[in-house]
Amino acid sequence: MHAFDFLDELALLCLAALVVLRVFRQIHLPPVIGLIVTGLLLGPTGFGIVQQDQIISSIAEIGVMLLLFTIGLEFSLDELRKLRSIVLIGGPLQIILTTLATTALVYGVSVVASTAYSTSEAILIGMASALSSTAICIKLLSDRRELMQPQGRAALGILIFQDIAVVPMMIIVTLLDTRQDVNPGEITVRLLLLVAVTVAMIVGMRLVLPRLTPHLARSSNPEVLILAALGLCFGAAWVTSLAGISMALGAFIAGMAIAGSDDGHAIGKAVEPLRDAFTSMFFLSVGLLVHVVWATLPANILTAMLILLVKGVVVSLVLILVRVPIRTAITAGITLAQVGEFSFVLASVGMDYGVITSTEFQNLLVTIIITMIVTPLLVTFAPIVAERLSPLARLTPTLRRWTTDDTDGYIRLEEGTLHEDQPMVLIIGAGVLGLNVAHVLAQTGIRYRLLELDRNNAAALRAKGEPCISGDMTDADALRSAGIQHVSNVIIAINQDAAITRGVKLIRSLRPDVYIIVRSRYQRNSKSALDQGADLVIVEEFESSIKIFGSVLEHLGVEQDLIEYQERYMRLRQTFS
Repeated sequence: MHAFDFLDELALLCLAALVVLRVFRQIHLPPVIGLIVTGLLLGPTGFGIVQQDQIISSIAEIGVMLLLFTIGLEFSLDELRKLRSIVLIGGPLQIILTTLATTALVYGVSVVASTAYSTSEAILIGMASALSSTAICIKLLSDRRELMQPQGRAALGILIFQDIAVVPMMIIVTLLDTRQDVNPGEITVRLLLLVAVTVAMIVGMRLVLPRLTPHLARSSNPEVLILAALGLCFGAAWVTSLAGISMALGAFIAGMAIAGSDDGHAIGKAVEPLRDAFTSMFFLSVGLLVHVVWATLPANILTAMLILLVKGVVVSLVLILVRVPIRTAITAGITLAQVGEFSFVLASVGMDYGVITSTEFQNLLVTIIITMIVTPLLVTFAPIVAERLSPLARLTPTLRRWTTDDTDGYIRLEEGTLHEDQPMVLIIGAGVLGLNVAHVLAQTGIRYRLLELDRNNAAALRAKGEPCISGDMTDADALRSAGIQHVSNVIIAINQDAAITRGVKLIRSLRPDVYIIVRSRYQRNSKSALDQGADLVIVEEFESSIKIFGSVLEHLGVEQDLIEYQERYMRLRQTFS
């Protein structure tokens, strides 16, 4: 037998995945689920053709590292500073509260069902449940272009702390072994050393990597660029592994250290094809991990559903406590409700130290995989659920005051404010489009006000003198505080389709006479805004096509009158299509 006897399994996995993904595309299911299902079919749960091999696990881990490295390239340290309250306060709270809630749930259910889980077993399951899947969440949010939107940033902040917390949690798991004596001094030293190494590593990468990347990326040779990217990613992961920290977190920090530069962008583009291939192998390996015992599957499904519910609620409440808007908090909470890949590591350590048995380990794995499989559906429906639940949450006076009633949030309008001081235009969304419109209005002397969901962004704009307040366009009080009762025009410049639909309907109910202009990314999403009362929907992909063919015709020497006629004709077609 040759040395590469795993190649037949690898080839079979890839070919089978192609077939399954083709089927899933026809029935409009996310490819992530298709990859996991492929692993289930070929692994011990299905036909047992592919055995979970160490080489496949290693390839999967490489995929997670590359994924986090490229995300880090898009997410600078300045962006991380904006999330410090979520990372430093929300992260610890989420892990502690989720662990406590899930531990109590597991222990209570075991008592009722007479399965008699010990306290140590319940704590281990609680800690494993507190971790979410970084790979799945980031992949799904990135595919949906939501990673840099408020719900994506909130989810990423929690995920960053979860990855940091894996090593301390592993230390805690070793303490659950009742067969050994606990040395508090040794544990304290290990934790302090972990913190010191982490801080030194972040500072060191920040100082070294930006100076190193120009030399690595200077060559136009693609092979050199790919090798540079892999060297940076794997080198950073190796350094963090020496300190006992997650290799994926090390790759993420390396990406952040060189983010924002032209060199970093070039390196990220070079590694993208490898990232996609290896990340797919990770999702395949998830399905291969599981050996389902059909007799216990109903109990596994019930446990998974309870964990999803408890964790989704806890994460949402924690994010609300750190002043994340209600709709964003609920969306991010549902996105993070699943249990992640690092929970496999905790469960494995727990089995090695005798905290759980091999049977309990397999049951826990099956439960984790179930939560992962349903995650794409949860992420798809999360904005819709958030739209339905956020008005109910605002009925609670304390919760409404905690999330919106502070001087850093809404600017309170005095009852005696003169009408002529009120805005003529309300711009919803302080992104590139919203700020560009605001700049033109300011130059022409037209009064306006910005309504921005991200309170940190709103505070930064107010510090620069912009009339911006923090609030949610689906909240009537936020719209009133923004001056909806006085404006003659509303410009909606956000990308969240569910929020746009609900917001347009609310604005139309408050002001039937106001002129509403909506920016929509795709043609297929424009109809719902028009149905709810928008006067005009500007479709990005449609306007881009007009701009392109207009530029081409102009370059080819076509008369301007004919170009303008074609533009009017295209817009007329859109109106009646």
